[in-house]
Amino acid sequence: MLARAFLIMLGVSLAGIATTAADETWPTRAIKVIVPVAAGGGVDTMARIMAEPLGQRLRQGVVVENMGGAGGVIATNTVAKAEPDGYTFLFDTPGQAAGPFVHKHLSYDPIKDFAAVSLVARFPLVLVINPKVPAQNLAEFVALLKANPGKYTFGSSGVGGSSHIPVELFKHLANVDIMHIPFRGNSESSAALIAGNVDMIIDGIAPQLGNIKEGRVRAIGVTTLERTPFLPDVPTIAELLPGYEYPMWVGVSAPAKAPRDIVDRLSSEIAAAVQAPVTKRRYSDINVEAVGSSPAQFDQFFRQQLAVNKDIITRAHIEPVD
Repeated sequence: MLARAFLIMLGVSLAGIATTAADETWPTRAIKVIVPVAAGGGVDTMARIMAEPLGQRLRQGVVVENMGGAGGVIATNTVAKAEPDGYTFLFDTPGQAAGPFVHKHLSYDPIKDFAAVSLVARFPLVLVINPKVPAQNLAEFVALLKANPGKYTFGSSGVGGSSHIPVELFKHLANVDIMHIPFRGNSESSAALIAGNVDMIIDGIAPQLGNIKEGRVRAIGVTTLERTPFLPDVPTIAELLPGYEYPMWVGVSAPAKAPRDIVDRLSSEIAAAVQAPVTKRRYSDINVEAVGSSPAQFDQFFRQQLAVNKDIITRAHIEPVD
């Protein structure tokens, strides 16, 4: 009996030593962060801004690998099925919170197959209209839409995308009818707005800031609950439509069975990396707020985003695609 108790205690002790050793040795090689979009865009830029100081802190390379296609499904599935050894992570975007409701057949579960690591950054979208639309502010625009149901149009980067779903929430809360015209990307929908081929879009601040300053578009609302310092004079949509909120964000997740000590350490290192003054300034330069959260905070946030997207997509009768 004493011998058995001794062996159990020895096993526990050795397990503790092994965990400590893992803490001290990880990472021993480069870490891969898979980004679910093509290189060169805003999400890719945010991943690379994080990767450089994170690699310095971990004393290992942090390699950003772009894996676009299928609305992020290919990249997400790759990480879900990856070896949970602490060397492959997903750079999450809002598409991961909408995917289960806009795709019929997913080979992964957004909760069960992933471990939340950190909410890296967040930023508002902005509702902009063509200057020829006879509305100077959001209240006037809503009144115009109510008086002319189905006459005005909005563009998006595609059905179920992050420039479509927030407009559906706007339509619901404002109780207006505005026709959807999907394009193959935000750049096309933005060009259509400037040309007067559509009347409204919701887009990122960074790509629209020059258009706003030059008067090519008119900004009348931002999608976060609080006004943004990047457009301090533009009210939130929620100021007119209580309950409206659709923030954009990026985060990091691991395969579900990744070691907890590695997840916790990576989370703390990401927070330190993105909150460093130089990194915060680089994010601010592209109109993004650096965050860096705990795994629990990101998990809670992601679950909320799943619920929000499900509610909007279901109510708008957006049909999932194969």
